[in-house]
Amino acid sequence: MDKNKRKLDFCPGCLWTLPSAAMLLCLTIAPLVMLLLFSFMNRNMFAGQPWPGWTINNLTRMMAAPVFWRLLGKSLLIALLVTAICILLAYPAAWAIAKVVSPKRRSLLMMVVIMPFFISQLLLIYAMINLIQSGGLLMTMLSALGLETRSILYTNGATVLVLVYEFVPYMILCLYSSLEAISDNVIQASHILGANWFKTFTNIVFPMSVPGLLSGILLVFVPTAGTFMEPDLVGGSNGMMVGSMINTQYKDNLNMGYGAILSCVLLIVLCIIMAIVSYATKQAQKRIGGDI
Repeated sequence: MDKNKRKLDFCPGCLWTLPSAAMLLCLTIAPLVMLLLFSFMNRNMFAGQPWPGWTINNLTRMMAAPVFWRLLGKSLLIALLVTAICILLAYPAAWAIAKVVSPKRRSLLMMVVIMPFFISQLLLIYAMINLIQSGGLLMTMLSALGLETRSILYTNGATVLVLVYEFVPYMILCLYSSLEAISDNVIQASHILGANWFKTFTNIVFPMSVPGLLSGILLVFVPTAGTFMEPDLVGGSNGMMVGSMINTQYKDNLNMGYGAILSCVLLIVLCIIMAIVSYATKQAQKRIGGDI
């Protein structure tokens, strides 16, 4: 009787999950399946060509393309650098907002952090271009101070700078949500017991902020590794990344199958890396501060 009652109570609750499940199926699973199918098509079905057949030429071409593997390695290195810089910048900022400033100013600072989300990504990029280009505001101010400066625009350094500028708010928000949940009594108890700030951070703050850190890494590393707009606009002739190559296959070459197989490989590599990062971070969490 109790089991039947539980089933009756559970079934109406399942109905509430149907809209979100349908959206997940349509917007996530279905595109991934289509991407996998397109990877083995020999023609572009959206370019007015006959119905495509099946082939593995896209896979063999990708395996034999050194430019793809070089751009993939470059993209992963840039994504790793951008993520590391965002973590270094976001931890002090998130800690200050969560634990240092007064509650009245906290909302104001949070509004400053999320303000870039209300602005077009393209406008943010062009705003940074106006700052770092020759004759721009930043270069003019540095020249006025008597500093000999050279614009980094159209270099890989400009790509890293713009990506950090765009994604550091995501890292701040993720870390802030975890740091705010840490009780002040726990921090005070650590200091009373004689722990300095470094030990407090490694034994308490870091382990308890791991969930937010992992979310921040996911939100920064993955889109950074596959980006193509920033390298095209500020990277110059040598700023191409793997996302730029994929975009070229879809947009310019109309080679949907080859672009799909490149996207699949990039997706698989990112999933493997994120799984390794998640495992390594959890192991470090256990060794440093135990299970939280």
